[in-house]
Formats: sequence, C-alpha cells, structure tokens
Amino acid sequence: MTFSIQADTYTLRNRLNNNKTVLGNNRKYIIPVYQRPYSWGKEQVSKFMSDIFAAYEGGDQVFIGTMQISSENNNEVEIIDGQQRLSTFLILLKVLKCMCRDDETLQTINLDWIETRVNAGKQQDLLREFIATETIPNHPNENHSTYTNNAVQINMILKEYEENNEALNIEGFLDHLLSNIYFVVIETRAGLSETLKIFDAINTTGLDLAAGDIFKIRMYEYLKKKNKGDEIFDEINKVYALIDENNNKYGKVTDISGVLKLYQYILIARHGLPAELYNYATDTFYERLFETLFNINQWEHFRNNVDQVVLCLDELMEIIKIRYEWEVKWINGDYGTAENAALLHLWRWSRYGRYWNLIFVFLYKNKNDVNKYETLYVFTRQLVKVYLFYSLYYKRSKNSIKGAFTSNIVNVLVNNRYDSVMSAIQNKLQAIKEGREREKTKEFKKRISGNIFGTQKMKNILCRLSALLEENNQTTSPDEIKVIIDKLFGKSVEIDIEHIEPRHHKDGTKRENIWESWGDDLNSIGNLIVLERDKNRSISNGDYGKKRESYEKSCFNIVKNLSSGYDSWDHEKCKERRKIIVDQVMHFIFDQTPVPTQDDTTRAGARAVRAGETEPA
Repeated sequence: MTFSIQADTYTLRNRLNNNKTVLGNNRKYIIPVYQRPYSWGKEQVSKFMSDIFAAYEGGDQVFIGTMQISSENNNEVEIIDGQQRLSTFLILLKVLKCMCRDDETLQTINLDWIETRVNAGKQQDLLREFIATETIPNHPNENHSTYTNNAVQINMILKEYEENNEALNIEGFLDHLLSNIYFVVIETRAGLSETLKIFDAINTTGLDLAAGDIFKIRMYEYLKKKNKGDEIFDEINKVYALIDENNNKYGKVTDISGVLKLYQYILIARHGLPAELYNYATDTFYERLFETLFNINQWEHFRNNVDQVVLCLDELMEIIKIRYEWEVKWINGDYGTAENAALLHLWRWSRYGRYWNLIFVFLYKNKNDVNKYETLYVFTRQLVKVYLFYSLYYKRSKNSIKGAFTSNIVNVLVNNRYDSVMSAIQNKLQAIKEGREREKTKEFKKRISGNIFGTQKMKNILCRLSALLEENNQTTSPDEIKVIIDKLFGKSVEIDIEHIEPRHHKDGTKRENIWESWGDDLNSIGNLIVLERDKNRSISNGDYGKKRESYEKSCFNIVKNLSSGYDSWDHEKCKERRKIIVDQVMHFIFDQTPVPTQDDTTRAGARAVRAGETEPA
C-alpha cells in the first residue's frame, strides 16, 4: 500500500496572503473515537496564553505547534495529534465572541469546525453545550466541563491583561490570532495504522496515547473494516477496563501486553502460523500481523495464512478472566499438592520460565471442563520435568526445547485432546530416557553428580528439588502447602546453599587438602544443602559436630534428616548421599507416572500414555 505525506504552514484564517488556513474551505476537524477527551488544565492553558501574548506584544509571528491530520474526505479530516491545542483555540475564540458581541469579524467566525467522537458522543454533547452558552461563568466549577472551566481561566487571563495594561485592542489581537499564529500541519494519506507509525517517527515527543493504545487503535480499525460501528471502541475499552479492575483488586498481575502474549500463542497455533512467531516480541507480532491484515506490508510469516486469522474481543475477555481466576488460586495456595506448587515455582525459575504462559493456554482450551485444574496439575507436573531436565543439562536455554518442542506443545494444546498433549510430553521424556536422545541420560546423571556450585541456575534448582522430595510434598492442606512453598521460595525464610564440609577455614583461606582430596565432590549435591541464611551465617565454617546442632533446628526436613542420619561427615558419606539424591532426581524425572483426574475418555487416553501406547505428537 502506498502512502503520501504533505507538510505545510497553516494559520487559523489569514486574510492577507495565500497561506493555507485551518478555518478555510469549511473543513471539519474530527477528533476520532480512539483519542482521549479534551484534558488540558490550568498549567497548559496558562502557557498557551502566555506564548500568544508574548508574540502579540512583540508584533511577532509565532509557531504554536504541530498538527497531524488525515487526508481530507468530504471536507472532514481526522486529528491524529493536536486536538488539545486546537480545542483551546476554539475556547479562546468563544471567550472573545462573548466579550465583544459587536465585533463583526468575531461574530462571523463559526465554532462548529471541531467534532469529537470520544466517549460515545458524550464529549460532543459537552462541546455542543459549551459552544451554545451565552455567557462565560465567573468561577470554575467541578460540575462544569473542561471546556467551560478553561474558558473561565482564559476569561480571567484576558481581564488580568487589561488590568495590567491598556484595554485590549480586540481587532488587532484577533488579527494576530488569525494571521500570526502558525501551525505546521502534516497531512498523511494512508491507513490508520500506517498514519500512526508515520507520526511516531516524526514526532520526538511520541504519540499522545497511553501504553498499549496502539493495539487498541489497530483493533478498532480492524473491526471497523468488518462493518462494526464506532460503538465497538467502547467494547475494546472494556477489555482494558477489566484488566485495570482486576489489578486494583489483586495488585499488578498483568497488563494488556501480557494478555496479548497469551493471545499470540493461541492465534499462532490455531491458524498454523510459523513456529518462529512464538519467539516474536508481542509488539512486533501484532504490528506485523495488522500490517499484513491491512495490506500495508505483506510480512512473510503471515502472508500465507493471514486470511484465516480472526481476532475476537470475546476471546481476549476470556483470557483475562482465566488469568485472574488462576491468580486467585495462586494467592490462596490452591495447587492440589505441595509438589505441584513447588514445581510451578521451579518452572518459573528455570531457563524456560517464559513458557509459564502454557498454563493459561491450557486453561483457555479446557475452560469448560469442570476438572480443568486437576488435569492442569498433571500436565504441568510432567511438562516441568522436561524443562527441569534441560535447565539442569545446559548452561543456557536450548533452542530445540524453545523451538520445536514447546511450539509443538502449544499446537497440541490448542488443537488437540488432553491425552494427545500428555502423549507429546511423555514421548519427549521417553526419547531422553531410552529413545533418540538417550545418550543425554547418562550425561545428565554425570552433570548433576559433579560440581554444580559454579552454575547458579543448576545449583538452586537441584538443591531445592532435592529438598522438595524430602518434604511432605503430597500434602493437600493449603496451610501446609503455604509453609512448604514459603520455606523453599518465600521471602520470610531466606535460603543459602550450605557446604556441609566447608571449603574454607574460619579465616576465609582455602582448605587446600580438602580441595585436593575431595575434588569436584566438594561442590556436588552430596555436600550441598539448603539452609536458612541466619543459621548458615551463625555456623560459618565450623566443623560438622557443631553444625549438626543447628541442622537439628532447621525448618527443612532434608537438613534434619541429614543430622539424624549422619553422626559424622566425611568424603565417603558425601558420595553416599550424592548417589541417593541423584537417584531420587532421576526417578522423579523419568519414572514417576501421572495420575490424571478427568472424564472416562481422557482417563483412557492417559492410561494409554502410561502403557506406552503413545501417538505421534
């Protein structure tokens, strides 16, 4: 799609030369539905009048600002930027008309050249009422419109000027307003989305819209093309209002970008768009989607399937509902079991925490299932095992798990049954354990058995996972769940990773003999343990006998079990403990089977998964 940009110098209504004029040719300036209401206050109006008077007294021409408008259509143009300034000029002219009813030039100036479509016509009613008023009130009033209160202020400024100077020469002042006040007017011929991009590129102050409103405007344009009326903008606003309402209730949980990220996943999967789009930033995804939909730019990843894409406000509202419904369960500790809760926290900690959104995709797909949360926990427990495996295996996130596997899970979530989803996850675990990726299993065991202390992510995940496996992790008591989660991930219990056999002397120097004899085992999971920070600091680099007294008072079962299970500590006991923990982790990831709770059909599918009768994902 081609577009054009034309910029020119305008005055309000110049009677002396051929400059283009704002008030010429009976143009009507439309403030579109997606703009904010007129909102200038005392400070902006005072500055506006000050600039005008300074130029008037100096006999100077003055540049008052920039306007961007759309191309003219039936004598109408839309104001993309500049409505606040232009509306204030209208108010000033109205005040002057009320002050000087005998001035013929003033009285010939009509004030119906601005029409606002903001707030479903309510703003236009206020503007019309203001223009029709016969007198300007003496004082502002909270019951008055912004137009009227700013008129009161301008009236006071004009009177104050006359008190401090000689009587205002209305004819000269009006001529100054109409002829010496200059705008740079930028007129664009393009679709709305492209027009906004052009403005954003040439205006260093940025678009006078709140964050997230670009999507709002594009969605409005998209739905208008589907023969929706202006009232659809109110429906779009309800989406934003619902987010604000819930954030006020629960604290800042998400925003429009977070909601759109979820919708991005759903759209890609539903319409078979390329998997690369999952990794697109949300703004980029929608920018290119709308540009392709509007035939501005045909972006490659959207071109082939864009005709299938349908955007729906009801879906956004459903996503918001699901997101905050989950938040209530999250706040209340309603996770089914402590294991579920801890694994969800570990997921957020993992190298793949951004795929936390899969939870909400799952809930969206299963929104009508009364057992959706029970099945969600089975799904997440198995999925987290895959993410934990790769988080512990690699020192950075792996493209294969970010790309093919995760995008496949999203596609199956959106388009297939629950048993197919579980099959896809189980297939991946089986491929690692004894299938096409089985060489990773031995290497994985070797890595989690070796030196983990130098790798922050591995150290924290592995130590907390091993602690979880010794807690009462199957409890369903909300109070007990909260205690366990607070211990492992909360703020009230600050955790250090403690070396049972210290690496350093009390003076901080390296224990050379221990480092040499223990080797990597000194920094292995066998010699590392989670411990309350205050206890870790109090025992410092003491010997095991003294440490043991503190261990007995720990809130962690894994620490208390260490104290009761080992009356002394040496290298052999470290290796023994390391093997036990590594075997526990290997069993947890590869050998535990899910126990779904769903309808009979889904249960049958899950039984097939457990039996190894899996279908290709």
